[in-house]
Amino acid sequence: MQLIFKILIITLPTSFILMFYFFLNENDSYPGANFVESNLPEFKLESLENNEILIKNSLSGDFILNVWASWCITCRVEHSYLMDLSNDGIPIVGLNYKDERIDGIEWIKKYGNPYQLIIHDLKGSFAMDLGVTGAPETFLIHDGKIVAHYQGEVNKMIWNDVFMPIIQDRGIF
Repeated sequence: MQLIFKILIITLPTSFILMFYFFLNENDSYPGANFVESNLPEFKLESLENNEILIKNSLSGDFILNVWASWCITCRVEHSYLMDLSNDGIPIVGLNYKDERIDGIEWIKKYGNPYQLIIHDLKGSFAMDLGVTGAPETFLIHDGKIVAHYQGEVNKMIWNDVFMPIIQDRGIF
């Protein structure tokens, strides 16, 4: 009985250490990344800037859909990188999530506008259909389909490791 106990004391912690070592060193895995392909949901919402009615057909081509809000601190951290992507010619559509219109407009005036178009989703209905759990979240849209979804801040590392392999593989942009 003591031998079995000694073996368990050695093997159980060693097994956990090895399991966590291999899990944490898995470079192809990001906890916030989802690569399940799905259709972009239908929606009918207003533009943030001018109250123009927007529908799914208002969006065409390949683009990044970024969910953001003026109350979101991480969105502020991510924003400068989105400005860089926009300046590099990456088309970005913004989804202003559960935000008062005036707050979203003031935020864009203050920090700059990387978006070609901003959808105002005050109630979060479109975001809910997308499966959004909070802000920021970013989707890669190709031919009307969501091909990648990332929950959290997009920065250079996430862009290069999560989005760029798909962009290069499919010839997006």
